[in-house]
Amino acid sequence: MKRRSINESGAIGAPGVRTTESALGLSALVFVFLGLMFVVGPVRAATPSPFVETAAIVRPAVVSIRCTRSVTDHGVGTGPLQDMFRRFFPDQEGQGGKFEMPSTGSGFVVDPAGFILTNYHVIAESEAVFVRFAGEHREYESEVVGTDVNTDLALLKINPGERKLPALEFGDSEAFAVGDYAIAVGNPFGTLESTLTVGVVSAKGRGDLVIGGQSPRYQDFIQTDASINFGNSGGPLVDVSGRVMGVNTAINKEGRGIGFAVPSLLVQQVYRQLRERGEVVRGYLGIKTEDVFAMVGRDGREESTPGARILSLVPGGPAAAAGLQPGDIVTEFGGHEVNSRRQLQFLVAAAKPGQPAAISVVRAGGQSALTVTPSRWREELPEEAAETHFWLGLEVAAIAEAGPRVMMLKEALGISAVDGVMVVAVEDDSPARKEGVRPGDVVISVNGRDVTDLDTYRNIRDLLRPRTDPVTLLVRTGSAENYVSVLPRPEGVEN
Repeated sequence: MKRRSINESGAIGAPGVRTTESALGLSALVFVFLGLMFVVGPVRAATPSPFVETAAIVRPAVVSIRCTRSVTDHGVGTGPLQDMFRRFFPDQEGQGGKFEMPSTGSGFVVDPAGFILTNYHVIAESEAVFVRFAGEHREYESEVVGTDVNTDLALLKINPGERKLPALEFGDSEAFAVGDYAIAVGNPFGTLESTLTVGVVSAKGRGDLVIGGQSPRYQDFIQTDASINFGNSGGPLVDVSGRVMGVNTAINKEGRGIGFAVPSLLVQQVYRQLRERGEVVRGYLGIKTEDVFAMVGRDGREESTPGARILSLVPGGPAAAAGLQPGDIVTEFGGHEVNSRRQLQFLVAAAKPGQPAAISVVRAGGQSALTVTPSRWREELPEEAAETHFWLGLEVAAIAEAGPRVMMLKEALGISAVDGVMVVAVEDDSPARKEGVRPGDVVISVNGRDVTDLDTYRNIRDLLRPRTDPVTLLVRTGSAENYVSVLPRPEGVEN
């Protein structure tokens, strides 16, 4: 019979085998390690997200903007807000009552001295604008330094005192390529402050858009699928380094994951002028143009020249004075090649008023060189795009003009119409008021003739103005459509 031996450590082992504590300990560790790998899988080092640093740079400089618009019913006439007061507070009519219409949006610091960029439509017609930084329980009352309705931008200024504010740097939106990461930061819905969303640049150079009822005159949007919602307006669109590539301006209600931002190069041009003079000065020629595309024949040769064809000229305007004619195709302006009407629009806008500029046109198959002296573009305020003659007692405005009154009514009443004209004011004791027409209603036809925009409304009005018998309006109120018969005022009464 074999004898079992006790080794030096006191452990029982087979003869000739030395078992040590270290060997047993190593075996146990291996067993535990293998067991952990079986349960939790291979151990990997955590990889930080590339957007963590971006968030740390951008979020502290993004602010929430709160605006107030107070409306009283005491002796204030028939504006759209006053009419809304009467609609929602009928018991207080004539008693000098007051209510406040708040709105919210986003903005971001561009200078530690307290300059903040946002959208014009965020602060339009505000009585007071307040700025709050994320996570704070105090607000700064701000000054509106300047606005530019034509690009939907506005510049605010707060007094930070001794506080040094974090400011964002501008990047080069021209270097921002389709497919690059696009990061949006803002305050969606006014409550989800400092929200960061990530997507890509979906397209560049978007224009001629009517988005949410807006149609800024100068459009060169960056399109992105980074999630942008109501309340994000005025916030920054940045690259992975946290540099501003655009100002988030609009969303597309009909689409999912489609948002638009004003590119940083255009933003910087507007910002500098707003800061220096409180307004934007632009050149003006007085022409209406359309795109001309190069046509390629069957032999592969181009049969026409790309550019911007002049459709009409403003009598006495700079273009007419320079000898330009309808039908001319503009191919160069100020030493820059012109390939589209929108490109020409931006070149003319950037031209210095009063300074002669060279312009090349194709006329009757030949090239002509002229000199034109742009005048200063006089801003057409949204109210001036309204029909100021109170025919039938109504003042109407183009829905696509995105004036403050139109925007306010659309937001307050949830209006999404793009065709027709919007009623922005109704005269007291007018025929239309007596028939129940109110601000926010949309006129979509008159006497069976479709109203698609302000021009068609004016044409129909001029045609029907001599009538004394009732005029039938098809009016959309919310989702309901109703025919209203309105008796015109007697001829000779100003309306």
